[in-house]
This record gives sequence, C-alpha cells and structure tokens, in this order.
Amino acid sequence: MLCQDIFCKASIFKQPNYFYMKNSILIFCSALLLWNCTESKQQISLQNKIQGTWIYARYAESEKKKDTDLIIESVKPSIFRIPIGINFQENKLEYFRQFIEYNFDTITGKRSYNTFVGFVPYQLKTDSLFVQHPLQQKLVFKCTIDASLKDTLILKRKDGTYLRLVPLEKKEKDPLYFDQVVLSRSGCFGRCPIMNISIKRDGSVTYYGEKFTNNIGLYKGKISPEFTKYIFKKLEDIQISKVKTSYSVGHTDDETVSSTFLNNGTIVKTISDYGQAGTKELLWAYCATLNLDQQIQLAAIPFNEKISNLDLIYFEKDNKRLFLSKSETFLLWKALQSATIIPSDFEKKYVFHGGYFNSDIKRIESNGHLYTIYLKNGHITTYDIGYNFMEDNFSEADFRTLN
Repeated sequence: MLCQDIFCKASIFKQPNYFYMKNSILIFCSALLLWNCTESKQQISLQNKIQGTWIYARYAESEKKKDTDLIIESVKPSIFRIPIGINFQENKLEYFRQFIEYNFDTITGKRSYNTFVGFVPYQLKTDSLFVQHPLQQKLVFKCTIDASLKDTLILKRKDGTYLRLVPLEKKEKDPLYFDQVVLSRSGCFGRCPIMNISIKRDGSVTYYGEKFTNNIGLYKGKISPEFTKYIFKKLEDIQISKVKTSYSVGHTDDETVSSTFLNNGTIVKTISDYGQAGTKELLWAYCATLNLDQQIQLAAIPFNEKISNLDLIYFEKDNKRLFLSKSETFLLWKALQSATIIPSDFEKKYVFHGGYFNSDIKRIESNGHLYTIYLKNGHITTYDIGYNFMEDNFSEADFRTLN
C-alpha cells in the first residue's frame, strides 16, 4: 500500500514536466515548419524575380548613351574582357561568357583550358545561388542575390565584390536570314588558337584546327537540334544586317576573328573583328562557337595536304584586288578539298597572291570556277569546285584599284 501511494505521488509529480516537454516539441516543430514555409516562399519569390536575361549595368548604361541609328554600336569592353550576361530560364541558367577552367602542366609548362556553353541547373538556398558546374561536376556557390529593387539584381560574389545587373533590352528579329556560319581565328603574337569552324542549321559541324588548339587537322561532327537552336539564337542576336563589317582596337599583336554568314551556300555578310572590338552580341557568339570542338564529339576526316594552310589570300585582276577574310578563305579551301581534278585548259581570270604559309604552293590561277595550283616542286593540278566562288559571292564593287 505504501509502495502504491509512493508510485501514484511520483506519477503526479512528473506529469507537468511531460506536458511541458510535449508542448515544447510541438512549438518547435511548428516554428520549424513555419520557417521552412517562409524560406520556401522567399526562394520561389526570388526565382520568379530573376527570370529572364540580365546584363552588367555599367555596360548597359554606357551603351544607351550612344546615338541609335541603323548601325548598332557598343562601348568597347576592356581588353580581353567580354561583357557579363546571365540568362535564367526556370531552373536552369547560362553564362554568356561561358564556363571555363584553366589547367597548367607543371612538367611541360603549358597552359590549357576547357570550356562549356549552354544551360546548366541551378539551386537557390535562401538568397544564395548554387550552380551545377559542368566542368567540375559539382554544385558550386557563385554569389548571393538581392532582388529587392525593381529591374535590378545585386550580386555579391565570393571575393566580396558586387555586380549590378539590369534586364537586357529585347530587340526585334533580324530580317537577314542565314543557314550557315563560318568563324575563323587568325592567331596573334603569342599562342592564340588558329582555327576554323563551320556550323549549319542542320547541326553539321566542320572543324579545321591549324595551331595552338587541342584538335589539329580536319574534323566533322554533329550537334543536337536543341543545341543547334541555342547556337543559332546566339548568332541571330548579332543582328548581322545592322552591324558593321569591320571592328578594330587601337593596339597591335592581337588576333582577328572573321565571321562569314551564308544562305544556300552564298555569302550574305562577313564581319572582321580585330581584338574583340565588336558588339557585345558578337562577343557572346564567339563564346558559344569558337571553342565548340571541346564540347562535341569529332571524327577526323582526311584532306589534301598539298593545298593546306591557305591564309589571308587575295584575288588580283585588271590592276584590282579583292582581299578575302580568313573565314572566306576557309570556304574556298573547303571547296577545293572536295573538288574534282580536271585538265588545266581554261582562260585564267584571277591570280591568287599571299597566304601560302607553311605550304608548297607557288601560285594559283582561276576563273572563279576552276583553280590551277602550281607547286614549288613543279607539279601542276587543276581543280573544279562545281560553282563560281567569285561571281556567286562578290561583285566588281568589292575589288580595290591598285595605286
């Protein structure tokens, strides 16, 4: 009886503590649930606010100060610097300046790099942006985002620096259509890549690496319809009917990127850009295309090395000259690679000069359709490319009269 009374009294004594602990747990769980719901709402709100395309505010504001006419101009970015642009689409984003990772070989002393263009998944944790890095294969913290101001994103990066982004102004679709682009890099006074790449709307890719690139030689590849659409959207954003045909910086020893746009095999426009002085859209297109060989599967294809390394050549006729860009020269070189060999009996109209670097070529004569190549060893071969490269792509107005 005594034991039972003691037990009852002990139970009564402990009962308030039990209810106190139970209530505390319920309060804690409720608070945690409320905090999670609040955080989830904040993340959804932030994700909605950041959707769309954004550009570094200082660049955008400077660009608006320019007069707006038929020619799209832009403030020249700092040397070796491409404007910052980010595009958020639902739960994926793209960096217009591409993902890039540098590697250094301590044995050879050579520096190399890997790149990636396209959309990648991202996550928001409170106000922090984490990106699934395509080269590092892991989730990486990039910055915090403050979207409290209208039409403004304030990014605080890992190094403590801030960036202010504003919406990228939308432009009307350019009326000048093209179904192929050829881009070429000339090299510089250093180790800038020397290469050429052709991309068509059907997804076919031809790549010719000459020097200082991972893939030396001639290659072919194929990209998916989705990625092809992405690439051509970047190219269409250039608005080739409104940009100039030539851009240049004021210093020396830099590279020239030439871009030739075609429709049904005919050139519609060529843009020559020395030192990355072109519009921001042009520079962003470089990021999306010039390193494409690192991102797609390529298959080597044989080529006629006797006519390799044509570079910066020009036609000459009747005391006039027509200079070809490197991308235009690559088009002709590619046509010669698949040309038919025929007897060399035709009336010569043009003579080629210059650009026979690292080759055995002594002279080239042509009527625009047929090409006779004279080698230094005395060998002569005539090629039929199947169309008139000169008359299809150029006019008399393109020739310069010699002094």
